[in-house]
Amino acid sequence: MRWGASYAAVALVLGGVEQASAQTVARYQFDIPASVRAAAIQAVAHAAGADVSFAEPGDASLHEPIKAIRGKLTLAQALRQALAGSDWYVETAGNGQIRIARRGGNSSDIIVTGVRDAIRKEDSNLLTRSDTPLKDTPGTIVSVTQEVLASQNTTSVSEALRNLPGVTYTPGPPSQVGSRGDTTQGASFTSGLRNSAVGGDAPTIDVESIEVLKGPSSVLTGTAVAGGLVNFNPKRALGISDQQFDIGGGSNRYTRGSVDVGGAISEEDRLYWRLVGLAEHADRQNNGGRSPHSYVAGAIFAYRDHGWKIDASSQFYDTRIVYGKLFYDDLATNTVKPVTAFSNENDYYRVKSLAQNLSVERDLASSDHFTLRLRSRLRYQYAEQTLQNLLYQGKNNIGLPQLQDTISGNASFSKNKQFSSSTDIYAKLATGPVTQQIIVAFDYAWQNADQLARSTNTFVPLQPAPVLATLPDSTTFGRNTLLASRKDYGVVVQDQIAWGPLHALLSLRQTWFDLDSRQQFIFTPTIINNNGEQRISKLLPTGGLVLSATDWASIYYTYQKAITPPRLNVLVAAGVPFPPSISTGHEAGVKLELFDGRMSLTADYFRKSSNNQPFFNPANPAFSLIGPGQKSEGFEINQSGKITPTLFLQSGFAYATSRIDVPLISAPKYQANAWLLKSFKVGDGEIDVGAGGNYQKGVNLVLTNFTTGVTTYPAFPQDYLRFDAAIGYKTGPLKLNLTVNNLFDRFNILTPLVANNLYQGVGREFRLVLTTALPRSRR
Repeated sequence: MRWGASYAAVALVLGGVEQASAQTVARYQFDIPASVRAAAIQAVAHAAGADVSFAEPGDASLHEPIKAIRGKLTLAQALRQALAGSDWYVETAGNGQIRIARRGGNSSDIIVTGVRDAIRKEDSNLLTRSDTPLKDTPGTIVSVTQEVLASQNTTSVSEALRNLPGVTYTPGPPSQVGSRGDTTQGASFTSGLRNSAVGGDAPTIDVESIEVLKGPSSVLTGTAVAGGLVNFNPKRALGISDQQFDIGGGSNRYTRGSVDVGGAISEEDRLYWRLVGLAEHADRQNNGGRSPHSYVAGAIFAYRDHGWKIDASSQFYDTRIVYGKLFYDDLATNTVKPVTAFSNENDYYRVKSLAQNLSVERDLASSDHFTLRLRSRLRYQYAEQTLQNLLYQGKNNIGLPQLQDTISGNASFSKNKQFSSSTDIYAKLATGPVTQQIIVAFDYAWQNADQLARSTNTFVPLQPAPVLATLPDSTTFGRNTLLASRKDYGVVVQDQIAWGPLHALLSLRQTWFDLDSRQQFIFTPTIINNNGEQRISKLLPTGGLVLSATDWASIYYTYQKAITPPRLNVLVAAGVPFPPSISTGHEAGVKLELFDGRMSLTADYFRKSSNNQPFFNPANPAFSLIGPGQKSEGFEINQSGKITPTLFLQSGFAYATSRIDVPLISAPKYQANAWLLKSFKVGDGEIDVGAGGNYQKGVNLVLTNFTTGVTTYPAFPQDYLRFDAAIGYKTGPLKLNLTVNNLFDRFNILTPLVANNLYQGVGREFRLVLTTALPRSRR
């Protein structure tokens, strides 16, 4: 390893995951008397539960006298005080990293790597575009980390989201993630960049965390975020050698193998690598569906030298998602009944995706009082989606003495290209008691969609029960072709101001949305064209204020505005696109750091409104009427962290209701979730015991009579309740983890949307996974 005079004088590595204090935003009580710099750095590291070594112990700056370091500070703040007056300065760099850089020469050489307590995420950039402690963020962001997912043997988005309070999941495609009475309309993001619309439920094996920003938001993306912004934070190559392998099995002949390895290509040149892979397959799901699988391969690289911070990755995945058994809500008896006219056990949708990611960051200028940074990110994703399914449309009178079960069959093949980019100029200016973080940013997302589809209708018993429709080709009668191009782009000007206990966020975004679509329904020789164009331009403000009343409590308020374009080809009249929906959110709450900062708690009250909701037009079913939108309000409590160093709890409660006569659709009035993880020392090993559950109640469905045009909102008669458990034993590099989902095998329906198509939730299933994790080491 090279360390010349222009490189690091200190190497500091934080301890393992049991140290809840090993986090870049956690605060510690320091009382370090005046001493020489080297002794002070050692004392700071000891107080934070870290180890410190000096690569150049003879460096003169390490033996200079410094002032006392006292107060409740983060590790980075304490190190800044220890290095004040020298040529070195400290910055937090995200992902648990702290870097010490020398002014001039190699100005951003990373020499301090802190591996934070990975069981919870304590900062985010979803609302502020820069890594900000959640305590200082004026909004609600809930997240789940890879360590929690590993304790549950979870590899899918659908199972991961059960850990997030007030968040619902309805299978797709596109899968709907909802919060506060609205949905994401299938939109999701990776590192703040838009994912492909047909990317499906991406596996979670290669993410560090999944987070959801509640309420409407426009700071990152501008459009399609009224129901919350779902963001995946991918794993990175950090110069820490992780050598992890696992194999596993479970119910329904489930098998699994995964790998996560990494190291240094060249420590001298600060060039690092990481490989992540997963293969899992089952014969069937115990709630219906055959042969689900996920195959993932990812290559990750990083470069840290000469002022550059560069991350690049390639990811491929192949997932086959199957559905639970179909049920319907019998409104006459107010009960949930199975669909018996046909079987949907062969329904599926399969996604193949290849994505490339690049992130570049460089400090253009840096000092104790001023930092100017350029950040740029790019993402390209190509995805193919194959869908074959059968849907139940209820009993209908088609002029026969007997009511007919109406079944629609759908088959499609879609290709989607998605390019997303973002460039930020970030300036941090400290003048006396005031610190400002100013951002000027431009982001651009382009999507090209190409779909070939067909749909059929069958009436049972007049006709035989249908089987899956064959995939269409260029000769299929009744095929539907769609070519669409979509652009989302915008300019953001933002200022974060910290003045003593006050933290303010002021942001203004000018957003643009362009859509061109060409759709044809081909019944040779008849061709029906349904083309559409839409142009949207909107100025969207965001503002928030946080008052830190004490070092462990703060209160906040936020105002957010977002715009949601209509679904593709939703028209008011021929050639007249449906207007976009504007969402406005108000939120106020309190944030607490409890148990010496090991646990965070947020309690909030929100009010949200939107306009321009499409309604069925009985006079012309091809078009939609413009409805008044939704108005909701509610409160939430979200909590995550360690009560003791060995007892972790992530839980929450959410209440949401409509402020108008029309109820919220597919949005539970009451939601609760919890996951408790307790560790016990047993001889030379350790036992982890996990237990948790999810509860939903008070969902309203939407049901439209296409003959009369009357829409009703029946209350769904069944609550959702499941309990899960886990037990793991770890000794040395080995860990054996057993999980049981839906421990009591309770019959559940996934968050429903329409009365006729209700999917059964997972039944009782178990997974047993053996993991080998070799010790981490710098290379």
